[in-house]
Amino acid sequence: MTDLNELMGSPFVRVKVVAFVHFIFISNAMLGSWGHGAYEFYNFLFIISLFWTIHSKDSVEAVQTALVINASSIFFDLVSIIVSFNYMNGWAVAFSIINLILRPVSVALLYREFNTRGGSLQGGSVFPTTQQRSYQDIDRPTQPTPTNSQPGPNVASIF
Repeated sequence: MTDLNELMGSPFVRVKVVAFVHFIFISNAMLGSWGHGAYEFYNFLFIISLFWTIHSKDSVEAVQTALVINASSIFFDLVSIIVSFNYMNGWAVAFSIINLILRPVSVALLYREFNTRGGSLQGGSVFPTTQQRSYQDIDRPTQPTPTNSQPGPNVASIF
C-alpha cells in the first residue's frame, strides 16, 4: 500500500494515471449512440487538456484547465446520462456511470497536482496565479530622467 501512495505522490504519474483511466472509460462510453455530440466534445477537450498537462510539466495553466474541465464535466455527465439514458446500450451506460463516479477522485488528484506545480487559489480569485504579476501602464509612458550629458553620440569617446 505504501508503494501505491508513493506512486500517486509522484507528480508525473498522477496525471498519466488520470489520463489513462479516463481515456479507457470515455472510449468505452462513446461506443453508445449519444446523439447530441456534447459528451464527445467536452470529453475530447478534457483528454486534450490532460495531454497538454503531461507535455507541459511546469505549467500551472495546463493543469488548471484540465481541473476546471473535469470538475464541470461532473455536471455535464449527469445531464448527458439522464438525457440519453433511453437511447444508449448497457455497455456505454455502465462505462459512462463508472467514469462519472471516478471524476471526483481525478478532480482531487488534479487539484493535488495543481498545488504541487505552485498554483493556489489566493483569496478565492477567479484566475489563480503562481505569482503576483505587474503590468506596464501603456497609457502613461514613463519619461526618461534627464542626465548631464549632451544629447547625441559622444564623439570624444571614439578618440
